[in-house]
Amino acid sequence: MYLRRLDDYQSWQVLFRGTSILIDPWLTPEPITGGFDRRHGSGFTTASDLRRGHESIGAVFLCTQVNDHTRPATLAQLADVPVHGPAKAVKIARNAGCSSTHVARPGSTVSVECPEGGRIVVTTTECGKPLGLIAVGYLIEGRDADDQVIGRIWIEPHQPTTSAAARVAPVDVAVLPCQSVTAVVLPVTAGPRTTAKAVEASRARALVPTATDPRRDMKIWQKTLYFVAGGIEATRRALGGRASLVDLRAGDWLDVKSGR
Repeated sequence: MYLRRLDDYQSWQVLFRGTSILIDPWLTPEPITGGFDRRHGSGFTTASDLRRGHESIGAVFLCTQVNDHTRPATLAQLADVPVHGPAKAVKIARNAGCSSTHVARPGSTVSVECPEGGRIVVTTTECGKPLGLIAVGYLIEGRDADDQVIGRIWIEPHQPTTSAAARVAPVDVAVLPCQSVTAVVLPVTAGPRTTAKAVEASRARALVPTATDPRRDMKIWQKTLYFVAGGIEATRRALGGRASLVDLRAGDWLDVKSGR
């Protein structure tokens, strides 16, 4: 079971036995604009890059309808792939031409069959408040033909909580934010201490940061609205050696079991 970072922000691929699932894919070059700006850095993965691989794409999972997670131009290129996510996110997917859309609610489970045997099982997890009103996370399991669990990944790009972490424990890899972001007064993502507590509660062996450097491409006026604190090194210190921190670059793969 492998985890791949598709860009330098928060798009992910999980590969298991010939099948991939995508989480919040952003596979096209157009920038994010609106409340804040974001542009792709070098080395991001495109839909064509994915199709050059020989594995199938079994499903897309969206964490929220916000436009840095749900990209209509990307979804239009994946119109034949089932899409799962919160109600407003899958509505955007339908409007982009996706023919198979499904509302994901905390506790719901989806099974994606693998051509080489086994399946990927995805369970929707609860995001902390206030983002939990519009956002979710996912527990992703690779299971073999005998239904034995081969690997477990927890992806929560906003607000991991110790209660949600305890429910998914144990996991091999947790993909969580390392910088707290506050939009005016609204907490958007968790910082180092909250993430470190979630890693401990989930009993993750490795932490992979997501949503990195969120203010990088913002205009000056946008930066005045977003307060950002923490970072990878602060999170590494907060972990205190209880788990390894693996900082993947765009295009990097991680073997979920070995942590390499």
